[in-house]
Amino acid sequence: MKELIIVVFVILNVLSGYTQSFRIKDLNQSAISNYRNKGLYLAEYNKYLSKAYSIEKDLPVQYKRNSSQDYTSIIQNALDKHKIVVLPNYSIIVSDKGLVLRDNQILLFQPNSILKLKPSSKNSYNILSITNVSNVKIFYANIQGDRYKHLGKGGQWGFGIGIKSSSSIYLYSPFIENTWGDGIYIGQVRNVPSENIYVYNSVINGVRRNGVSITSGRNINILNAYIANTNGNSPESGIDIEPNSISDVIENINIRNLTTFNNKWAGMLMVFEQLKSSKSKVVSVNIDGHKDVGSKHAIAFHGYRNDKITNNLSGTIDLKNTDYSTDSKRAFFYQTNLSRLRINTSNTNLKSRFNSFTKK
Repeated sequence: MKELIIVVFVILNVLSGYTQSFRIKDLNQSAISNYRNKGLYLAEYNKYLSKAYSIEKDLPVQYKRNSSQDYTSIIQNALDKHKIVVLPNYSIIVSDKGLVLRDNQILLFQPNSILKLKPSSKNSYNILSITNVSNVKIFYANIQGDRYKHLGKGGQWGFGIGIKSSSSIYLYSPFIENTWGDGIYIGQVRNVPSENIYVYNSVINGVRRNGVSITSGRNINILNAYIANTNGNSPESGIDIEPNSISDVIENINIRNLTTFNNKWAGMLMVFEQLKSSKSKVVSVNIDGHKDVGSKHAIAFHGYRNDKITNNLSGTIDLKNTDYSTDSKRAFFYQTNLSRLRINTSNTNLKSRFNSFTKK
């Protein structure tokens, strides 16, 4: 009888583990406002606002403000004709065609402007697409994806803002939530990395894959970001630095004053699996100031899986001013080979664990 009770107890504990699912935790509006800190950029915003073309001029007189009508083509037409554009001060629907920005474009959101994605069945989309262009500024983006109304089940590449093979891109105080994939994606097409990307005071909440994915870039700067409640499709992390192939570039990636909250897997994730090659590769990542609260892991590393030989990867990860005190597991290392990567950190335990997966 005693043995039976023990078995039942074990089974109940196992079952309870399966039933404990991820739970989204609410963010209050004052916290969102504080992290976005829009006042920092108000002077520059107002300078452009005085010159901006108002998309509202092009909307029908009987425009429906209940978000029932898609006006993607009207907004795109204004962007194609005018370099400085301001959105209406209310919600507006766009389709999964998204909006494509061009060289030297400046897009302004007003206090109540919201771009809402019309429910889509596509595996991938960019609500705002920034591809093969330079010198783009977006102020106060407010973007809502379709994850809870999505019409399909496949895919993971529905992005709030997709930046590919572009340079000198500036995002000021964006707020992005509920996308089917990443909040912001930074990468490349045709082997041209994105360069000189600046994301200031972003708040990204409840997206399905990663808050920010960086797959190929040089001089990428994520500054004062708050990323919360990432869940739904692996990797489910706040920021994921994860090249797709040996042709991708991970150079001078700068992350400063990052706060991650209640992300299902990791606050900060680095995956180098796809850099495995006979060709040498150097990466550089600088993280200065990372606080994680409640993510499964504060930081996680994944090198070459099931490999003890390949030795092509080198470079340095600088990690300082971290606060991982409330996490059940501060750092996670996939049982893997981190090649000749090096880490600079004052956390001696983390450094020792990291070095145990590297080659001298």
